[in-house]
Amino acid sequence: MSIQQAIELALQHHQSGRLAEAETIYRQILSVEPGNAITLHLLGLLAHQVGRNDVAVDLIRRAIAQAPDVAAFHSNLGEALRSLGQLGEAIAECRRAIALEPGMPEAHLNLGNALKDHGQPDEAIAAYRRAIALRPTYPEAHGNLGIALIENGRLDEAIAACRQAVALRPGYAEAHNNLGSALRDKGQLEEAIATCRHAITLHPQLPEAHATLGTALRADGRIDEATAAFHRALQLKPDYAEAHNNLGIALRDQGRLDEAIGAIHRAIQAKPDYAEAHCNLALLLNAQGKSDLALGFVRQSLKIRETAPAKRAFVHCVEDLQWAHDDSEVRTAMVRALTEPWGRPRDLARSAASLVKLDPGIAQSVASAAAASSRPARAMDLFGPDCLAALGADPLLRALLHSAPICDIELERLLTLARRALLEAAVETTDVLECGGDSLNFYSALARQCYVTEYVFWHTEEEIKKAGALRDLLAARLAENGKVPALWLVAVAAYFPLSSLPLASQLLDHPWPEAVTDVLVQQVREPMEERQERSSIPKLTDIEDEVSLLVQNQYEENPFPRWVKAEPAGNPRSLAEYFCDKFPAVPFQRPVGNSRIDILIAGCGTGQQSIETAQLFRDAHLLAVDLSMASLAYAKRKTRELGITSIECAQADLAKLGSLGRCFDIIESVGVLHCLADPSAGWRTLVSLLRPGGFMKLGFYSELARQTIVKAMAFIARQGYKGTPDDIRRFRQDMMNMDASAGFASLLETRDFFSISECRDMWFHVQEHRTTLPAIEKFLADNHLLFLGFEIDPRILHIYRRRFPDDRTATNLGLWQIFENENPDTFVGMYQFWVQKRG
Repeated sequence: MSIQQAIELALQHHQSGRLAEAETIYRQILSVEPGNAITLHLLGLLAHQVGRNDVAVDLIRRAIAQAPDVAAFHSNLGEALRSLGQLGEAIAECRRAIALEPGMPEAHLNLGNALKDHGQPDEAIAAYRRAIALRPTYPEAHGNLGIALIENGRLDEAIAACRQAVALRPGYAEAHNNLGSALRDKGQLEEAIATCRHAITLHPQLPEAHATLGTALRADGRIDEATAAFHRALQLKPDYAEAHNNLGIALRDQGRLDEAIGAIHRAIQAKPDYAEAHCNLALLLNAQGKSDLALGFVRQSLKIRETAPAKRAFVHCVEDLQWAHDDSEVRTAMVRALTEPWGRPRDLARSAASLVKLDPGIAQSVASAAAASSRPARAMDLFGPDCLAALGADPLLRALLHSAPICDIELERLLTLARRALLEAAVETTDVLECGGDSLNFYSALARQCYVTEYVFWHTEEEIKKAGALRDLLAARLAENGKVPALWLVAVAAYFPLSSLPLASQLLDHPWPEAVTDVLVQQVREPMEERQERSSIPKLTDIEDEVSLLVQNQYEENPFPRWVKAEPAGNPRSLAEYFCDKFPAVPFQRPVGNSRIDILIAGCGTGQQSIETAQLFRDAHLLAVDLSMASLAYAKRKTRELGITSIECAQADLAKLGSLGRCFDIIESVGVLHCLADPSAGWRTLVSLLRPGGFMKLGFYSELARQTIVKAMAFIARQGYKGTPDDIRRFRQDMMNMDASAGFASLLETRDFFSISECRDMWFHVQEHRTTLPAIEKFLADNHLLFLGFEIDPRILHIYRRRFPDDRTATNLGLWQIFENENPDTFVGMYQFWVQKRG
């Protein structure tokens, strides 16, 4: 038998699935002719088929050494390299194949596979489309295009591609599986499950089909069946990392956190560079209260690949940590998390402050400020060059000052003295160029912090008189069109908003150091833009109710909350994707379809909630209403800055929204209804605007959890504090100086304590109602609403599930009432929860 005849015989065995026979003949050929390129290549393909990709790469490289210009060799080497995770080399080999033979559809297919795995979905889609253009009847290209489109969120196109693949090859189990995945993500769960089951009928040993079936069953709330499907996938493929990971998620849904952690550990053992598994493990450990351990896994996830979920997980893992030792890597991540941002910067404020204070220079300054607070001192004497250098050179402190209120009493005392030092230095200077570098950067950041907190820092009468005199001097200099020292401008900005100056807009016409320009943008340009936005905001209802007018006045004076950066947008999702993932174990009416989503934010405040909600959903259209025009103008400016066009802002009284004549798929009203004269009437109005099957997110104050705050409000009334900035500053100062035995120490730990608007909203509100879980449960029953679950810290949910393991969905409000009685601070923020209107 000739070499050519032997190759043909081996190839017949190979194509018929008789791999052992084929391998025997290939090796016999190579024993006679070791450099036979065709045989080396075919034996390499066989090794790839059985998962021995390191052997495959070696054999195909030897083939290429003998015949470097064969496109198929490079294309298949690329596929073997992809299977080893060597994606850069895989892409390069596929491109070499295409350069040698541009019309080879297999090379474009393999290039698409490598690009998809490399996180380049758009380029992968283009490669698959090129393969299809070269060979329209190429089912693998249509099927893999479907996968890439799923990952890119283009579900309708993905479904079309997968349907084309199965039309071309009806027995193509992998394409049926991909179609099931797309249908699952689209929310068409019954069809997705049926399609996955058909894939399994065609190929019972296909582990991916069992795994996809598991994810569809989980989304349909059939957690036990999902768990069984993942176990079957793992029987077929024990090192299937994705199945271990998804099994962990299903076990988490059942409240079996220890088993879930074990499953995801096995995912990482099978695939050490599996970034998503590291991230999920971090979140599970954090839910158990093991934040330090969780942080290690989320850091590893970020090292492997910086994904949006990993960045959000970092925020969750560190937000409550108080640091005992400095960590340069965490510092760097924290700066990025605050500035990019990775989540709401406010959530990182306390943890970041704790880390800032570990800098030796800043720690010394904090100690000096604490000692100086008990005796009069010239503030500048405490802030020599070394101290200013330490404060000005710390990037984490600057990032925090720019991004969120400093939620730390010790740092606030230091910054209060630093502001006095700034004022003293400014009063003593007449030199326009007297201050620069780190000192000016720090003072500018301090001025921005003062504006963000609405000038919550304490000051003496003498100090504010001196600041007022400097403001008048600055105004006079502007009127004369004279030069203004940068330090004057920054010092005034640290006590008063620069927009209050008569000729403030002139400041924008002059060149300034970048740090000072940032202050001017914040305090002059942005308020100007908000004033301009007011004229474009429609008024949907009259505001006549006495309580509504009082509430409106409060938020006109103090728009709430004053925020700098929104939580970053993730991948927009359909209604079905979002709620099926959020409440997989709850038997509610699953949404279908992927059409326009109409959302009402009833009480949008300054727009943070409406912006973040708009970014959650595909094809979402929001109406965001509020009583306060000042808040709406702030919201509209921030919405425009982020380039979001799907939000309509309007002024309206929530109590009168019944006349709106519109219906919504989602209504959110958090921390608003309890400000009405009649919260139940307002809630019924919102229910009337919700479509059957629609979802509603509510937030109410808990009667039990608010007892310390109610006690503080009674103290406020006895002392005669008013809801003015001066009285709020006085209240805060008295609280900070009060003996802990007075029972108010916990107030100093809340984030609401560190800005004027949040203090006023929390302790000085003109109207507040509180409620109980039994009252909420009765309202739900009377108004045909299904309770879906609380928005609650995962650590609390974990403790609840350990206390009540039989409440698998964590939706039994009677048991939650027992839990709250046992743990009165559970809902110290609010009862925040989702309900669905029964269809």
